Amino acid sequence: MLLLSEEPRYAFGDSTLADRRLALLAQVFEPSSSEFIRKAAAGTVGHVIDLGCGPGYSSQMLANAFPSASVIGLDISEQFIRSAQSRQHGSSKFYIHDVTNDPPPGPPANLMYARYLLTHISDPAGAISRWLSFLSRDGRLLIEENQNIETENPVFVEYLDIMTRMLAGQSNNLYLGPSIGEIASSAGLNCAFDHVTPVRVSDRDTAGMFRMNIETWQHNPFVVENYSHEIVLSIMSLLDQIRASEGDSSSITFNVRQLAFGRE
Repeated sequence: MLLLSEEPRYAFGDSTLADRRLALLAQVFEPSSSEFIRKAAAGTVGHVIDLGCGPGYSSQMLANAFPSASVIGLDISEQFIRSAQSRQHGSSKFYIHDVTNDPPPGPPANLMYARYLLTHISDPAGAISRWLSFLSRDGRLLIEENQNIETENPVFVEYLDIMTRMLAGQSNNLYLGPSIGEIASSAGLNCAFDHVTPVRVSDRDTAGMFRMNIETWQHNPFVVENYSHEIVLSIMSLLDQIRASEGDSSSITFNVRQLAFGRE
């Protein structure tokens, strides 16, 4: 699901653990994403491309939204594509593919979708422009990225601070929502839909996603150089405690910017 443009690889890994994290992410964000897709799609949708599809959870959501359409999932991770193919059904197909460089297979798409992908691409403006050229004349490119994340939970705050700084060191941006709006305005793009949707997530689910994520990037050179192993272990332990807690209380809101662009 997530890749970098200079050297195709996953900031958050493509292991079995990463697959589990993306399954939880899909569960958490599917209600808001599904509503966005229904509102922002235009006309008849016969051919859908899921950009950076990961293990295929977002592709499944797209297939459910457009049951008569062909859905193609593209990702650069061979492991994720194998995982997606293992649960493949209907007319969905999955291909190993670098979405930052190569034209997608098949005809122009009526709909292209990218959730939390641009945040890991160092030239989002270039990627958007390139993807728009692969749309059908009346097609739409749907994008979801964080506008911001609101929380006063000290564990979540510390985790997000580390991740924000780590991604910035790779020329990436955890909170790309505002920048996409600026890109659209400066480039004169045809923005058909632009809305920030607050997604309240339970602390347990948030801790689960963050804990699986930190397991992957705890050995990132930036993290190793700037944070002691004790600090990282402490965050992991505190996340474990939250994940094991009872109830569905929430102290965090992901404000997701949802945009739809057309060619004309």
